Amino acid sequence: MAPQVLDVYDADDPRKVIEVAVDLLKDDKVVAFPTETVYGLGAAINNVTGIKKIFEIKGRSESQVLTLAINDAGELTRFSPDSSFLAKRLARRCWPGPLTMVVEATAQDSLIQSLSEHVVPFIAPQGWVGLRVPSNEVLLSVLDALQQPIALTSANKSGQEDATTAHEVAEQLGEKLSLVVDGGPTKIGTPSTVIKLANDKITILRKGAINKERLSELAQPEIVIVCTGNTCRSPMAEVLLREKLSRKLGGTSEELKIRVKSAGIAASTGSPAASQAVQVMHRQGIDLNEHKSQQLYYQLAKNADLLLTLSNSHRRAIIGEWPEFEDKTFVLDPAGDDVADPFGAPAEIYATCAQQIDNFLEQRLPEILNLNPPENLFGEN
Repeated sequence: MAPQVLDVYDADDPRKVIEVAVDLLKDDKVVAFPTETVYGLGAAINNVTGIKKIFEIKGRSESQVLTLAINDAGELTRFSPDSSFLAKRLARRCWPGPLTMVVEATAQDSLIQSLSEHVVPFIAPQGWVGLRVPSNEVLLSVLDALQQPIALTSANKSGQEDATTAHEVAEQLGEKLSLVVDGGPTKIGTPSTVIKLANDKITILRKGAINKERLSELAQPEIVIVCTGNTCRSPMAEVLLREKLSRKLGGTSEELKIRVKSAGIAASTGSPAASQAVQVMHRQGIDLNEHKSQQLYYQLAKNADLLLTLSNSHRRAIIGEWPEFEDKTFVLDPAGDDVADPFGAPAEIYATCAQQIDNFLEQRLPEILNLNPPENLFGEN
């Protein structure tokens, strides 16, 4: 007999389908869900009966650990409080998305330590837990309604092809499954990439939707320097920091493994740097002619490891708009003072401003260099 299949997008009220799935999960049942990669089998994290049933349905050994589906990148530190810069960076940039990160969860304040001793062997038997935020509105809605993570694995018989449609799930797994939530064909159709993060190194445990080259790009630190119009202070700070990093790390500014960008709180798009700023930087052998202004936008701020502002008002504006970025948004001056806006002033005032900025960047340099991942980023497979 085939399991019950409920199509979210064909339902009169999609919320009712979500409610049915949540009620089943709370009742020790296993439910199949769409993700952006392949369909998955899930049970509530504290439901040892449902978790054990996953293995029975799949015909899979209980020694194979399950991943936890969580609903937000901010959940990383609840499970792995001592997460590295690299782990937090990848979580910000890849979640929601097709990356599973295996991180250490042995800290006393890790959420893993509060789980039932009957559940931990299936989730984190060696003190390491696999976490993922799926990029699928159906599963994220279930996670939000359930208000707890879901133990997840692929919805197929062990050893058989991954299922990318609800029909394939029902065909493979049959009546042992309580419900298949049909969210249509999966967008990617390839399993998530699984990596382990230890000592700021990446070990690829399973190849998947994100390849090694893309992981290298995503692992690069990014600094965004912010002023008002992105034509005076922040462009000078951007190129001055690139120059410092180039001298410190070797190679040209284009080859740097730390990305440096600038933006403005109230910038128009595509404006050139002020002629005085271009002139002052030219005296130092730095070309600012190609600069084009941009406004600070959410994704740029989210991807950044550090948001360095030229004044306290810029910092307040960022935190007011996006409170979640408070812990990485700082005034450039370590003492917390503003760098005065030279807009419209003669080149000499710009030169004084540039010297101020240069001094503050020098003080910030150790902190910025500390964000750099190890030169040999990838560990042994």
